[in-house]
Amino acid sequence: MKIESVDVYVCKFNRHYKIRGVQEAPGLIEPTDYYFEPHWCQIYSRKMETCLIKLTTDNGLTGWGEAQAPVLPGIAGSIIHELLGPFLLGRDPLQHEVIYHQMFHMMEVRGHGNSFFHDAIAAIDIALWDLKGKHYNAPISELLGGPFTLELPAYVSGLRQPTLEDQANAAKEYVSQGFQGIKLLLGHGLDRDVQIVETIRKAIGMQAELYVDLLWKYSLAEIIRLEQELAPLNVGFMEAPMSPNDLPSHRTLAQRTKIPIALGEPFRTVHEMAPWIESRAAHVIQPDVARCGITSLMRIAELARTHYMKVAPHSGIGSCIGMAATLQVSASMPHFLIQEFQLDMFDEHRKMMEEPLQIANGKFVVPQSPGLGIRVKESYIAENAASHWSIRSNK
Repeated sequence: MKIESVDVYVCKFNRHYKIRGVQEAPGLIEPTDYYFEPHWCQIYSRKMETCLIKLTTDNGLTGWGEAQAPVLPGIAGSIIHELLGPFLLGRDPLQHEVIYHQMFHMMEVRGHGNSFFHDAIAAIDIALWDLKGKHYNAPISELLGGPFTLELPAYVSGLRQPTLEDQANAAKEYVSQGFQGIKLLLGHGLDRDVQIVETIRKAIGMQAELYVDLLWKYSLAEIIRLEQELAPLNVGFMEAPMSPNDLPSHRTLAQRTKIPIALGEPFRTVHEMAPWIESRAAHVIQPDVARCGITSLMRIAELARTHYMKVAPHSGIGSCIGMAATLQVSASMPHFLIQEFQLDMFDEHRKMMEEPLQIANGKFVVPQSPGLGIRVKESYIAENAASHWSIRSNK
C-alpha cells in the first residue's frame, strides 16, 4: 500500500466563534477577517478556519487529518502543499512512525520546532492513523491499546450567550442535560471574573464541575489573589493563568494553589511539554491532537502518566476530524480526566459528516468504526475551501 495523492483543503466556514457571545469584531484588521477581542491579546477570526487533508492510497483507502489553525490555516496548508505532501507520495502509510520521525527532524535545525510546521505534521499524522485503522479494520483507540471507556464525560467550553443572566440559565440547562460541567472564559479583570464565577456556580450548584480559562491573562500576583477568591467556589482547574513563556511563575503557583493548574494548548511536542511536567508546573495537561498529532500527543500523555498527572485534551476551533481524533486518543488513556466540548461549533461538525458524532447524557460516545470512526462529506468541505491543492505523482 502506497500513498498516491494528497489533497489539502484550507477551509473558512462561515461561522463566527463569538468568544464573548456577540457577533461584533471591534478590533478588526482590515481587509481581513481577523480581529482582537477587547479583553484578550489573542487574535481571532470571524470565520471558523482550519486546514484539512485527505491521503489516498493506491488501493483506494482514504485517511483524513486536521491542522488546528484557527488563524492563517493557509500557512499549514502551504507547508503540506509545497513540502510535506510531495514527501509523502509513494510512502507506505503503515510506516507512520518512520514518516513522523523524518518530518519532525526535517526543519528542526532551522528553528521550526513548533507552530505551523508541526500543525502540518499533526494533520498528516492523524491521516496516517486514520489509514492504519481502516487497513486493520479497527478504530484508532484499539490500535492505541484501548479503549478504556466508550463514553467520555464532557464539559461545555465557554458560554456564548450575550448576558451573564443568559449564560447562567444556559449553564444550568447544560448541566441538566448531563454534561459534567462548564468552563468559563475569563480575563475580564479580577473583580469581574469573581462575579462571573460566583453567578455561574450559584446557577449550577456546587456538585457540577466548574472550570475557568484565563487565556494567559494575568501576572503571578494577580493569579494568587484570584485563586484565593475562587477556591471556596470549588473551581476544578484554572487553565492558562499566565504567559505560556513563564515556566517559573507557573511552577511557583502550582506549588501553592488549592486549585489545580491546567495547561498545554500551545505545545506541540513532548520536548516542549517535558519541562512543565517534570518541574510540576501544572496538575492537568491539555495537549491538542490537531496541533500535536496522535503520535506526539500520546508521548505527552505517557510522560504525564509517569508523573501521575491527569490529561484533559484541548479541543479548540476546528472540525469534526480533529474532534474524532481527540475522542480516539482520550478513550485510550487510563489517566483521562474530562473532554472539552465546543458546543457552539457542533452544528458545523454535523454538516461535515455522513453520521454525526454522538453525545448521550452529556458524554461523548467514542466512534467504533475503523480509523477515526467517521465518514467525511468531502463535498461540503470542498464548498467551504478557500484553497484546494491536489498533490499527485508525475510518474
